[in-house]
Amino acid sequence: MQKTKKGKIITITSMKGGVGKTISTLQLAIIMKKLNKSVLIVDLDLYNGDIAFSLDINIKSSVYNICDDVTNNRYKSDLLKEYIAKYDEFIDILASPKDPRQATKIDRKSLDIILRSLSNKYDVILIDTNHILDVVNMVAFECSDIILDIFTNDAFDIKRTKNFISICKNMKVDNLKLVLNNSIEDRKKYFSEYDIESVIKDKIDFIVPKSFNIKGLDKYIVDGKTIEVCEKVLKNSSKDYAKLSHFALSLLEDNRKGDESEKK
Repeated sequence: MQKTKKGKIITITSMKGGVGKTISTLQLAIIMKKLNKSVLIVDLDLYNGDIAFSLDINIKSSVYNICDDVTNNRYKSDLLKEYIAKYDEFIDILASPKDPRQATKIDRKSLDIILRSLSNKYDVILIDTNHILDVVNMVAFECSDIILDIFTNDAFDIKRTKNFISICKNMKVDNLKLVLNNSIEDRKKYFSEYDIESVIKDKIDFIVPKSFNIKGLDKYIVDGKTIEVCEKVLKNSSKDYAKLSHFALSLLEDNRKGDESEKK
């Protein structure tokens, strides 16, 4: 795959587990695919990564293997396909380690080199992370054109999001976008969007609608049909699908946090 223009690196993160990061990553991958963009999903949830499992992909190598080879001067760019798993014509996967003990052995510098190198080979790199501000996530943030913070309508989640926004401002991070996920199960809408924005003192860039809720998700994950059901849900919600597509396009076109994005 030949590219001369640097692709967009988008990191999907959160300050709490169970907010829908992985599903949001897959939904964005579907949208990018529909836009004819080559996509690499990098699973940096190194202890509990579910991308390969969700897609029923047999993994031979992981992000640990490629970083270890870079660290020990064994990496050759022409053998990239040895580390990457192909899902379909548009979507490739760089999986998390099968053995979580390897997570602590990933070198920060090597990961940085790999992420920046891969951005020259894909139109979009989507990085799925865990909810811990560890060294690996900090590398992903530093390499990213855009950081998407996913959170839900939950008091503790909103509080953590407010803290994360404050941390980003202290670090002079200006590429953070906030995504409120209203599609998780059938949770009550405890706070209005106005209330949330008043608490976090920032704007919500996109709201994932309830129509994106996937009933019986666990079964689809076990069967390796997560993308198929995501596509079906998106197609059945044409109006909301169009809004997500518009938001995805805005991510590709601009990475400034202050830009206007559709949220309704």
